[in-house]
Amino acid sequence: MEQVSVYVQEVGREVWTNPQGQFSFDHLCPGTYHLTVQHIGCPLQYLLIELNADTSIALAMEHHQNMLHEVDVHDHHEGALIEQRISLLTLDEQQHTSFTDLLSTLSGVSALGNGADVGVPIVQGLSGNRLTIVTNGVMLTGQQWATDHSPEIDVNAAGEIAVVSGAATLRYPGTHMGGLVVMDAAPIPVDPHVHGKVRTTLVSNGRGIATHLRLFKGKQQLQWQVGGTFKRFGDRRAPGYFLNNTGTAQQHVNAEVRRQWGEHVEGVVQYSFYDAEFGILRGSHIGNLTDLQSAFMREVPFYTEEAFSYGIEAPRQHVKHHTLKTSVQTEWKGKEVEWNLAGQVDDRKEFDVRRSGRSAIPALSLMQLSFQNEVLLSHQEHWQIGVQMLGRNNWNVPETGILPLLPNYTSFSNGLFALGRLQRNAIRAEWGTRYDYTVRDIAALSTDVPREVLRFQEGWHVLSAVGSVAYRFDPKWEALTQLALRERPPGINERYAFGLHQGVSGIEEGNIALDSERGLKASVQLRGRLNDRLHAELGGYAHYFDGYIYLQPQQEFRLTIRGAFPVFSYEQCDALLRGADLKLRYALARHWDVEAIWAFVHGENRSEDLPLNFMPPLNAQHSLRYELPEWKGWRNMKLALDHRYAAQQTHWDKRLDFIAPPAAYHVFDLSVGGTLKIWNVEPQLRLSVENIANTSYRDYLNRQRYFADALGRSVNVSWIQNF
Repeated sequence: MEQVSVYVQEVGREVWTNPQGQFSFDHLCPGTYHLTVQHIGCPLQYLLIELNADTSIALAMEHHQNMLHEVDVHDHHEGALIEQRISLLTLDEQQHTSFTDLLSTLSGVSALGNGADVGVPIVQGLSGNRLTIVTNGVMLTGQQWATDHSPEIDVNAAGEIAVVSGAATLRYPGTHMGGLVVMDAAPIPVDPHVHGKVRTTLVSNGRGIATHLRLFKGKQQLQWQVGGTFKRFGDRRAPGYFLNNTGTAQQHVNAEVRRQWGEHVEGVVQYSFYDAEFGILRGSHIGNLTDLQSAFMREVPFYTEEAFSYGIEAPRQHVKHHTLKTSVQTEWKGKEVEWNLAGQVDDRKEFDVRRSGRSAIPALSLMQLSFQNEVLLSHQEHWQIGVQMLGRNNWNVPETGILPLLPNYTSFSNGLFALGRLQRNAIRAEWGTRYDYTVRDIAALSTDVPREVLRFQEGWHVLSAVGSVAYRFDPKWEALTQLALRERPPGINERYAFGLHQGVSGIEEGNIALDSERGLKASVQLRGRLNDRLHAELGGYAHYFDGYIYLQPQQEFRLTIRGAFPVFSYEQCDALLRGADLKLRYALARHWDVEAIWAFVHGENRSEDLPLNFMPPLNAQHSLRYELPEWKGWRNMKLALDHRYAAQQTHWDKRLDFIAPPAAYHVFDLSVGGTLKIWNVEPQLRLSVENIANTSYRDYLNRQRYFADALGRSVNVSWIQNF
């Protein structure tokens, strides 16, 4: 089997199997090594190798459909599922970056943000309510409806991260019109000793530190792991000036215990706690219309001081998120039975600049409790069925002193799904269908005086179906096609929001007349190799929407006690999204390889024959990498030059934006690293420089571009130690 990734943790080295399924590592010293083996469509394999001499091993990659973490991510791509994964090497190298920025290294994925650390992923033009994020088999149920609400995820706890489409997405509740983003914890190897890993990165831009510790032990019947992350950044810097109040403070904890009883019963308990505080650029919060218009034209934002600070003042966000999951898996009449129960607590507070010393009082304070209960039945690789229940209780904590942006509500969803898979010679097929019924009880305050509590009840029937086929027409090439029909009821914010929202720096108004959004997507992909050195993936898609929901700026500025702000309201239209993704990897010579990724999406409001705004422009990523086994005491030296390009967005509606999209930009990054033996330890050391040329640019998809440039140069030093 070719294109299997084999990663050695102790030296941070990754190789890929050749067309014959062979791989090799040279210049490894005697000792104990942990190998992680990864392939599209297969569950991770985690191996412990005692190396005392030249050693040969044989591995069999199987495609299972019985364990939850395998179904979530892997098991359908080898049929016809389109999936992309973050490499294990990238996870080690980019621990200091945000979850969203890490995902944006994949083809067709961009970041829709509000500064350096706040943002959500965009997959082929879709984000927010249209994208479901799953962590360890649990659908994330935080406040994912806004572009300034980052997912409550610690990337350092991940064993793998993937973007998934296809029938496997119907395994989960949610409104994943754009697919799934899946994060799974690292598997625990069967190893009687306590092992661990420490990763620390120092970052010059923001004078930050990111450090993570993981400990694990895996006996035959009992495995456990614990981890913790600490991140602290101060004010970031653009070329020429500080971005005041853009610091972050984050603490994350995760734990997992697995227990086997006999050969057929396994129980799992997983817990995570996420605590993060984000500063929002002070110059993006403007109190009156005149200053707002002036801010759009300034080269240097308002409230800029040439003084660094770790302080995080208003405007800012503070989020706490707990997740607890229990799982039991067993075998019944030759089939796998699985029961999962999970609960989440999400506490979100947003602080705006308020008059009369009230900035310390949150302007938005939301508490959400949710649970997920499901029973799954699987028959090897042929089919899987499941029944699920998802409940949420979301309310405003009465401490803001202002009308809440969102109403209090309770939501219950009951879902059924079925997945199937078939293989006949060169043809593989998979299909799935899903039905959900959602009931909501809403209690909203009237906008008129005197205030009254208005109660609404609504029910939504949601039906989705996906089918895909893969055909290997040549030993080197495979063609895939996929057709998906999905529905999405409007979100609570889209129907009932009313008030000032930090994420748009304006007044946001819902539209109770909104109906369900329906999408029909067709996609094709061609993947394979021209020869042993060049691998290629080319895909195209068209996504038609009946009742596409979008946020429309109004020709109105409204004066409030907190200043003058523009007004935004939710509307619907027929829409068409079309795009293409291309990925190439070429082995230039021994130790040298180059990778190129291009992505393009075009969004159209078909009801008015106008562009859809905030679609990613044409963008590209290029990487040149060199690996040297040994050099002057160093082992596994790696040198990388990376290039990022984004074209100017020329397809946009002037009515829906304040200013024209920024110019195209090029950004270059450089890194070098390897393993160095120091006394009795062999740490992996890495030096990287981001934005080498200190280029001034603005990202069309980042709200900060209205007021300031993106981040300037940053020099980073990282250290990884396995033990």
